Amino acid sequence: MKKFLVCLVLSLAGIVGISNNVFADGSAMKISPVANSFNIKAGDVQNYTFSIENSGTEKYSFKVYTAPYNVTDENYSNDFTKETNYSQITRWITFQDDSGSFVSNPVYSVEAGEKKTIVYRISVPEDIPEGGQYATIMAETLVNSEATEENSMSIASVTRVGLILIGHGSGSTDNIAEIVDYKLTGFFTRDEVEASATVKNTGNTDFSATYTLTAKSIFGKTLYTNSDSFVIFPESQKRFSTKWTDTPMFGIFNVSWTVKALDAEKTDSHVILILPIFVIVIALLLLTSIIIWTIILFRKRKERSSRLVV
Repeated sequence: MKKFLVCLVLSLAGIVGISNNVFADGSAMKISPVANSFNIKAGDVQNYTFSIENSGTEKYSFKVYTAPYNVTDENYSNDFTKETNYSQITRWITFQDDSGSFVSNPVYSVEAGEKKTIVYRISVPEDIPEGGQYATIMAETLVNSEATEENSMSIASVTRVGLILIGHGSGSTDNIAEIVDYKLTGFFTRDEVEASATVKNTGNTDFSATYTLTAKSIFGKTLYTNSDSFVIFPESQKRFSTKWTDTPMFGIFNVSWTVKALDAEKTDSHVILILPIFVIVIALLLLTSIIIWTIILFRKRKERSSRLVV
């Protein structure tokens, strides 16, 4: 479980299109953690915390609110506006303000060099959709450091950070993974070795997908390996690729490419020949020279044979 959470945080840090360390107008905003994965049960009330750190030189105020979390294409572009059955959790979240009350869109302030801890509550209704729930908790700095909840909507935001919420329902779930567009560099390449694949999730909850690209010498010594994990959200597909870029100038190598997602797995392993373009040119010139020399030698021998017959 711990390993899965580490992979989740690392992958989400790359997916989310908002920074978790933004500097503007002399102030700095950092959110921790950047992701929270938890179980959802109908009727439950759960409290969690996150912190906003001001590592800048000036005090600032910021507002906190929830937004849906969706991905829109195979490159996992973020969408914080579209509401679906998987983002209903945005309506279940409230935040504890400075008076101790739980409200929807509070405003806080934090001094320079200090950290503000915020409690948020997820109140799950009795009737909830099957599968996963996904949302983002946004924190945005406000231009006016003395902003209040009443006037915060009219004040421009200057920076924004986000915490991704991953909720796993206790009801029926469909875990369906499919690996398509699986590719690995063919027998011959001039420089880089590239591998790619697309993982489809046609179920109603997220899962983790992993890949590994390994290159070995013909004697079995590992020369390169790269592995990574990604969270694949329901009713989406993610394409990923990796390259072995610092390849030797030339040589013959055994390369393997493995992709796993739930029960789906694809593995390809074959020999790859790496030759730079100048080596190919030289080889072609040598081959051409040998052919020409062979033809000339053959003709000379034929001429000598003809003279001996006469």
